Amino acid sequence: MEAGLEGASHLARTRVLLPGPSSYLGRRLLLRLLDHPGVALRVLATSRMALGEAGARVADLIEGDPTDPEVLRRATAGIDVAFYPIGFVAADRAFEELNRTYPTRFRDACIGAGVQRIIFLGSYPRTDASDDDMTSPASAGRTLNAQPDRIQTIWFQSGFILGPGSLLFEALRHLVQKLPVLPAPRWMEAPAIAIGVQDVLDFLTSAIHVPLDRSVEVEIGLEPLRFRDMLTTTAAAMGVRRTVVRVPIRARKLSPYVLMLLSPFSTRLSRRFLEAMEVQGKASGQFSTTTARRLFPQLTPAPFEMAVTRTVAALEQEQVVSRWTDSMGVEFRSNVEAELARSVYRVVRRESFGTIPPERIFRAFSSIGGRQGWFRFTLLWRMRGVMDKLAGGFGDAAGRRDEAELRVGDVLDVWRVIDCTPARRLLLAAHMKTGGKAWLEFRIDGNTLTQTAYYSPNGLMGRLYWYSMLPFHAFIFPDMIRGIIRRAAREVVR
Repeated sequence: MEAGLEGASHLARTRVLLPGPSSYLGRRLLLRLLDHPGVALRVLATSRMALGEAGARVADLIEGDPTDPEVLRRATAGIDVAFYPIGFVAADRAFEELNRTYPTRFRDACIGAGVQRIIFLGSYPRTDASDDDMTSPASAGRTLNAQPDRIQTIWFQSGFILGPGSLLFEALRHLVQKLPVLPAPRWMEAPAIAIGVQDVLDFLTSAIHVPLDRSVEVEIGLEPLRFRDMLTTTAAAMGVRRTVVRVPIRARKLSPYVLMLLSPFSTRLSRRFLEAMEVQGKASGQFSTTTARRLFPQLTPAPFEMAVTRTVAALEQEQVVSRWTDSMGVEFRSNVEAELARSVYRVVRRESFGTIPPERIFRAFSSIGGRQGWFRFTLLWRMRGVMDKLAGGFGDAAGRRDEAELRVGDVLDVWRVIDCTPARRLLLAAHMKTGGKAWLEFRIDGNTLTQTAYYSPNGLMGRLYWYSMLPFHAFIFPDMIRGIIRRAAREVVR
């Protein structure tokens, strides 16, 4: 096996499979591999549309359901090295069941196709109470590594990833921005392990050709650092002065709610984030990068101060390639049009935009949300975000990844982009609790802009939700469509 992979790097490009390219790390790894001279890349995705602009550069794409055995068979055929889907998270039972069964299915498909190596990125530590959970990253790693005589596995175990839009940085950034005085309960004293996103990508791409004679587990990350110290370092990198006040209590029950209110996270995600911090604090003394230094001597992760400085600079320059919301396991369903057709309730409005070019109308409705807001009723949308937070959702604090660009998979305040066809259509699905399924569509037909709200309720509570929103729809939606045309008209004048 060693000779095969080394030979591929010198004589021909190594055939690499990247499934799940729309996650936080998957999007960044996709761009790395597209530019890698030693890689012939194949991508497995639900659709080319999910890849954004990078999709146009992917020559070898397998589209379809990655859980379908036939799709997996076609994706793995002729592949030398396969990445296991990187970093998707979700809380629903269907996703947890998929995490329980998919590692075996993926491994067996790779073995059947003669794949030589699987590269997997899991979280550190691998020995904690969650290991008994068949949906944990440690369980997936053990499953992928269960047949070392038939397929080789490189199992990376990393700490929190630090980069623009990452879960760790979003927690640090929002706390620093919103609290002039930072209370530090005892949980912030526990050491945690972090690593810059660029360094993670370096390890993943280097693992394609690293010579090995057996499967390995590789811990990667910086020396453990207290969350309190991460906060002060982030504040310095952002150029703000913050006072940290140590609080002599753990605040275990209160802290998830504080983090939920101050960040784009839901209560459930906040709780999981803090639990991961606590688990890492208990196991950080066992952390060792010896194997990483031996196998990848050319790679030295940037210190935390440098990594956070790079992250802040990228954020200021709006160079956010991906965000943690990309890893939420969104499903781009091929039957979304059928779901829209079956929707129970609709609010449709049409307005002529005359001689304004359609591409400017498209730019106008693609600029809604984020810092530009929602025309005259931005406050109501913000209140809706707060209500979603209090109901256990994510609210609207995530804003937009990019103020000028939208792509499929982006979160836009309380919505997620499902379709974005230039000069023609923008389809948003509700990223909030609505008692059913809700969509908001903008469509250009000739010189007419059509704005449609679709809703399919779940039972009586869903219907009550819809009727409770009707008084707000009566003035929010007319203002929105007219505001879009006014914004496009002002662009014409300029």
